[in-house]
Amino acid sequence: MRYNKNQMKKIILIIILLVIIIFTVVSYHVIAHFSTQSTNTVMTPPQPSTGESLCQKNQLETSLSSQGAAGNIYDTLTLTNKGKTTCTVVLGNTVTAQFEASNMTIHYIENVPSENFVLAPDANVYSQIHYPNGPQCQSGIKEQPISFYYKNGQTSLLFVPNAQTLKLTVQACLSPNEKTIIDIWPLSKQPITP
Repeated sequence: MRYNKNQMKKIILIIILLVIIIFTVVSYHVIAHFSTQSTNTVMTPPQPSTGESLCQKNQLETSLSSQGAAGNIYDTLTLTNKGKTTCTVVLGNTVTAQFEASNMTIHYIENVPSENFVLAPDANVYSQIHYPNGPQCQSGIKEQPISFYYKNGQTSLLFVPNAQTLKLTVQACLSPNEKTIIDIWPLSKQPITP
């Protein structure tokens, strides 16, 4: 069977038209399929697992241990998950000090952004503080009470040297003009070494 030029043009146009129609139908279904999946993903965000909630006060335990070194005191602050499940603590500048002496100054060793960290049961995070043991004062020395806390906005926990002593004492100058500087390291995953 032989086709003339007009018949051949019509057959080619029909084939092109069929290809366009098939391509359009297939494209529509592919786009509709992926568009629906994308919409579902955006509209239903993943729910946090129960292990990602912030540690509650009753899940955490604090400790403070001291070591002296040539006129300096370094205290290690340890925060432990004593619970049975994982929970989240906030690392960074979440250790604060409270004191009444007007001549003591807090110096944060680093200003680091807050970071949520999942703390497993019996795991620890650490901070450190430093202050002079017997500062060189023209005015003499007086022991000043000071307390250190872990604060994350919802929870505030006191680091205590032992069960009987709720406050630490720091030797500070008598004169309000002679400052005693207390250094605080950010709460971190690894112990800090002086």
